[in-house]
Amino acid sequence: MTPPKLRFTTLNVFTSTRFLGNPLAIVHVPRNLDGGLSQTQKQTIAREFNLSETVFLHEGDPEAPIKIDIFTTDAELPFAGHPTVGSGWYLLSQYPENNTVILETNAGKIPVERGKFGGVHLRVPIDFKVHPSYASPTAKNLQPRLKGEDYVNGTEGAEAVASIVKGMTFLLLQVTSEDALARLQPSPKRLTVPGLGEWDGFVGLYAFYERDDGMIRTRMFDGVLEDPATGSAASTLAGWLAMKRGPGTWTLNIVQGVEMGRRSVIVVVVEVKEDGDIGNIELGGDAVEVMEGWVIPV
Repeated sequence: MTPPKLRFTTLNVFTSTRFLGNPLAIVHVPRNLDGGLSQTQKQTIAREFNLSETVFLHEGDPEAPIKIDIFTTDAELPFAGHPTVGSGWYLLSQYPENNTVILETNAGKIPVERGKFGGVHLRVPIDFKVHPSYASPTAKNLQPRLKGEDYVNGTEGAEAVASIVKGMTFLLLQVTSEDALARLQPSPKRLTVPGLGEWDGFVGLYAFYERDDGMIRTRMFDGVLEDPATGSAASTLAGWLAMKRGPGTWTLNIVQGVEMGRRSVIVVVVEVKEDGDIGNIELGGDAVEVMEGWVIPV
């Protein structure tokens, strides 16, 4: 029996310019696919694309929630920013009469709305948690091109740690200049943070510099890998910074991926309640279609 061929589309997310932003593969899973796709098949396909994330989009009625599965090259994720922004943008591009689609993820249902000035925005599912600051033995020791003055908290200082949802955590490494940010390099070891409890899971290093004009420049590392644009990390950083600023609604403009030649523009709007907790986080960005084709699962 001939294996079914599945249609795929690739996008560049958090940009409106092809070959910038963060690439995303969307694999279409038709309603009539007998038995669907196994976890092993999805993981194998995601590994073949070898992108930061691959989405499996279960085709259905655009008026109802549409299920998506998000995979890295070695694991499934409950939520990630650029796959949800990209999937929402793609669906709205296919249904121009709709202003909203609802994505059903493992982190919950996420409405994605057409933006007033282009692109899309969505309310991020949050279970926001600020953990005790952590002085990682690997985050700075494995950066030979940086010195103590390049870190806001020095070589030995602890850095903020926060989770956007359970299983998605970032160490927020603040540097003193864009030059220091540019001198960061991937690490041969994946980052770990002890004591996360039920928030344990993926841990990434999100380095940032706050410019005088208010723009925030960032880079995200997962061991030897660097990601051009990370919506979950941007949402985590924006939530943490907004909590420091206090009650109100805060818009943060984040630019990532410059050092990789894949400039990405991420907009995050955070509402901080009077009690200092986060009320909601909205993530926004653009996307553009790049390629399409077929994949044959085994």
